Amino acid sequence: MGPKKYKTKKIRTFLLFLALACIIWVLTKFSKSYTATISGNIKYTNLPENTVLGDGNPDNFSFEVTANGFKFLQFQLNTPQINIPVANYLPNNNNRIIIERAELNRLISSELDNEVSVKNLSLNEIMIKLDTVASRMIPVAAKVNIRYKEGFRAVDSGILNPDSVKVSAPANELNNIDSILTKEISLSNIDEKIDLKLQLDIPAKNSWKVEPAEVKFIQEVTEFTQKKLNVPIEVVNLPPGIKVKIIPNSLNITFDVPMENFNNITATDFKVVCDYSKKDTADNFMVAEIIRKPDGILNIEVSEKKIDFLIFK
Repeated sequence: MGPKKYKTKKIRTFLLFLALACIIWVLTKFSKSYTATISGNIKYTNLPENTVLGDGNPDNFSFEVTANGFKFLQFQLNTPQINIPVANYLPNNNNRIIIERAELNRLISSELDNEVSVKNLSLNEIMIKLDTVASRMIPVAAKVNIRYKEGFRAVDSGILNPDSVKVSAPANELNNIDSILTKEISLSNIDEKIDLKLQLDIPAKNSWKVEPAEVKFIQEVTEFTQKKLNVPIEVVNLPPGIKVKIIPNSLNITFDVPMENFNNITATDFKVVCDYSKKDTADNFMVAEIIRKPDGILNIEVSEKKIDFLIFK
């Protein structure tokens, strides 16, 4: 055996004994009992029907524990958790529950190993507050900002489906809700039908449940163009034996109309009247009113509203 091989064998033997010594040291060190304060979490389970946790319930605690080093290592890797089955402690459907220190110690011990000693719990007691849950249908309001392409406009204000959602929440919170908003969305250069899903802007609370959590928004969009028509004016509510001459006797009506309906709309689709019973006697005029117009047109303008008149008996 050469000197080099002999030296390598010695190094391996040394490393092996060093590793064994480290393992024995770790086992000895971690087998000893230690006492220290550690933190834990609280998880509330098995809530009574139609209730949710109220605000301000404690969600963590600390306690003094005596255990070996391996247990402390386990507590460092996985924070201890105490599960509190709330319904088990509910007296006579009361919405406030008190769990005293002795019971808390028992719950913690049941979550930990029998070899672990628990002392000096930071909580003398836990008061659990519950809120009664109520449910009702709440209208949805869409927050959609839309910019249309030049010449294009919406035919309608948009349809939400569904237009209301079922909200389950603490009764005192639900009473203050008038509507549920969607999350804001902006659209630009729109020149076609809008059909999209909107997420609801739901408060980040575990006590809230909203069904469904999204709605569909549909809006018809089409290209508009301007059209002008001359429409005759009719005088109504004239007393018997009275004749009037109005100046002018017709109006130019300008409006925006969807391109596909441009040729379908005529002057007969409008009715413009002057009500003689509402005349302004001092200045000798009547006001022209459009009392009938076709659906689907926008931005209606008239050439004249004050109509002069002459009376003939």
